[in-house]
Amino acid sequence: MTILFIGHDANRAGAQYLLLHLLTYLRESGVKTGLVLGDDGPLLADYERVTTVYRVFSPPVVQSGGLRGRVLTKLGISQPANGQRTVSAELLQQIRAEHYDLILANTIANGGLLRLLEPLGLPFALYVHELENSIRIYTRPDDLAFELARVSHVFCGSEAVRQNLISHHGLTTGNTSVLNSLMHTQTLLTKLAAVDRQAVRKQLGIPANAVVVGGCGNAEWRKGVDLFLLLARQVLNTHPDTYFVWVGVHESGDEAQRLRYDLDRMGIAERVHLLPPGGNYLDYVACFDMFTLTSREDPYPLVILEAGLNRNPVLCFEQSGGSPDYVGTDTGCLVPYLDLSTMAKVIGQLADNPNERTRLGAIFYDRAMRHDVSALVPQLLKRLESTVARPIQDKHGSR
Repeated sequence: MTILFIGHDANRAGAQYLLLHLLTYLRESGVKTGLVLGDDGPLLADYERVTTVYRVFSPPVVQSGGLRGRVLTKLGISQPANGQRTVSAELLQQIRAEHYDLILANTIANGGLLRLLEPLGLPFALYVHELENSIRIYTRPDDLAFELARVSHVFCGSEAVRQNLISHHGLTTGNTSVLNSLMHTQTLLTKLAAVDRQAVRKQLGIPANAVVVGGCGNAEWRKGVDLFLLLARQVLNTHPDTYFVWVGVHESGDEAQRLRYDLDRMGIAERVHLLPPGGNYLDYVACFDMFTLTSREDPYPLVILEAGLNRNPVLCFEQSGGSPDYVGTDTGCLVPYLDLSTMAKVIGQLADNPNERTRLGAIFYDRAMRHDVSALVPQLLKRLESTVARPIQDKHGSR
């Protein structure tokens, strides 16, 4: 079986890293793959090392020196391609020549690209990581309708993702299955082990023995970085020697200014570090003593697994998506939705008890290891084989 993947871009974010882990494992396993890529990004070279990449994006049409470029830079927004994604007849012929058996689109945001690839006549499956808020933001109604009407099977990053698709988009238990976020654990463990933790802490001005509470994600409402700041305020009231580090806030832009405005007025700017996203984010994860997922909505983010590999207790809110399935009700780390007081109390207890952090860290490490590609990809391939054998027809009776 040969698989043609679709990725919406090559930026450094959870779904894109998950795809990279998957492609890397398949290459090591001798499975032939290709990747249709909808937009550029810093992971492009990494993708090209493990698969054949078909670029369907155009170069940026706005240079950084232009007025719009300066505005986008100020907002902390990377300049996208010009939006004209096309698949030429030549590129379609190039893809046909490789004799792919099916298409697997990573994320639900790829309906437009699936429509462009329809002339290939291949059955396709989706790997959906998004919950309803993200679906509304990142999809167009016509593209979404197209892919959900014709998809052969939908892999869901968590049970919460699956139930949302069933409740709001007409899918069924028969054409969906749960495939939790997966990762190439040995690669991540090697990177974490190579980090000079004391050097990173020194760089940030954090004492070697201080307790560090971590967070990670784009600076947006859904990820709850504003809640992370409020949480830090409460914890520092009782544990003033604690430090907080959030990775994912662009240095420029209004959101960064708003967050720093709050930090200054709360008087905790020296205890809370807001760091930009980047390829070295695991250096900071390696320095965490515990990880807080303050997301209001998150399907099953890769970063909680990375924190688990670092043997960190992972805290999150109930009713916030798929993460509670990983955190579980047996750890004491699952707190009522947006109950910052309770979460602050748990952090304080863990800060005072390194033995309990170690005990919980071992639990989360074991859970993270179950998400290794070698354990989950065989399930994916088995389901894809049945997809190739009997591709589903759409509601109009055509492929």
